[in-house]
Amino acid sequence: MTIDNQKQAVNLRIQKSIALLILIIALGLIYFANILPHSIYGLNRNEIAVLILVIFVSFFILHYLRNHNYIYYSDTGNKLILRYFSLRPFEEKKNAIEFNKNELHNFEIKKTMPGINKSIIIYRKTTKGIAKYPPVSLTALSKTDQEKMMASLQRLIMANQAGA
Repeated sequence: MTIDNQKQAVNLRIQKSIALLILIIALGLIYFANILPHSIYGLNRNEIAVLILVIFVSFFILHYLRNHNYIYYSDTGNKLILRYFSLRPFEEKKNAIEFNKNELHNFEIKKTMPGINKSIIIYRKTTKGIAKYPPVSLTALSKTDQEKMMASLQRLIMANQAGA
């Protein structure tokens, strides 16, 4: 089984670009195109601009906290492959977890900031003991893809326990 959220990753980047474009257009209209009266609902131009900036910054902070990742997961063949990178600005270090399926020991789902971020931590059997990989954010995956990934990992763990 292979899971690839490339479309969701592209859509998230497009959303951020459109939000930035809307911000620039809105601020341009407020200050340079004299289309607003002196006040709307008791707010002057500066207050409206600050309100728009607060909304934009809140949107950006929410996306930053969710730490969306591009994820490629595959359990076909003899290897378990999880490739990922963060979609945060300036954080495009590409990471990969790749090992034989029979080395999978366990996995753990970690939720931080309830409802905002969900991560997976993978544990692998090595000759020196159990290795723990860093958490990988799953928030950019759809719920069905998350469930498929967890079911796949669970099947591999059960197969490894039966074979041991």
